[in-house]
Amino acid sequence: MNKVNYDTFIKMLEELNQYIAEHYTADYILEVRAIGGFSMIIHKMLGEIDGPREKSQDIDSLTDDYPEEIVNEIKRIGEKYGANDEDGWLNNHWNQTKKYNEEFAFFIRWKELDSIQLSNIKIYYADLESLFMFKIRAIDDRIALANTEPRQQDVVDAISILRAYGISDLTIISNESIKHTLQYFPNAVNYFVDNNMVLGNRIATGVPQSEDTRGCEQ
Repeated sequence: MNKVNYDTFIKMLEELNQYIAEHYTADYILEVRAIGGFSMIIHKMLGEIDGPREKSQDIDSLTDDYPEEIVNEIKRIGEKYGANDEDGWLNNHWNQTKKYNEEFAFFIRWKELDSIQLSNIKIYYADLESLFMFKIRAIDDRIALANTEPRQQDVVDAISILRAYGISDLTIISNESIKHTLQYFPNAVNYFVDNNMVLGNRIATGVPQSEDTRGCEQ
């Protein structure tokens, strides 16, 4: 699947905003609440994380359903830029199928991307601690529920966030949010250890590479 960089995502959002401005009232606001790769890209742009996060397949938004005509416009814009994946470049797939909104909405801290000013779209992104909760959950679910390897991009993202908080020893964590989160996902923690991403309890400098991360700076 094609991956999209930040600038292209913004261009597509600008086109979507133009459509909304032309077809809806001035007070209609479409919310984008990014919880995945796009949010990671924003944090990297802001200098809050390191790692190979330049592109993402889509913008996962933890929001209710958009009107049908807006969904159709999202698809049209995605086709124009060659950016559609199975669920569309802007989608609320996780809200629909995983019920993450019901499980996690209370715990997520949102930040507004106020560097992008659009008349009818507000862009919010999850803070790093909230993103870590999603990433470690995704890793654990793949291992415990699907009995398969986690997506290496999720692994790289999770480790990038740990490093951002200066966590180099999983037994000594001062960040209470991350410390609290880790205790609920032992399969993910064990995966780090079993695959030599953690030496003893220390985070290693590298992670196994896949097609998602091969050739990227670790």
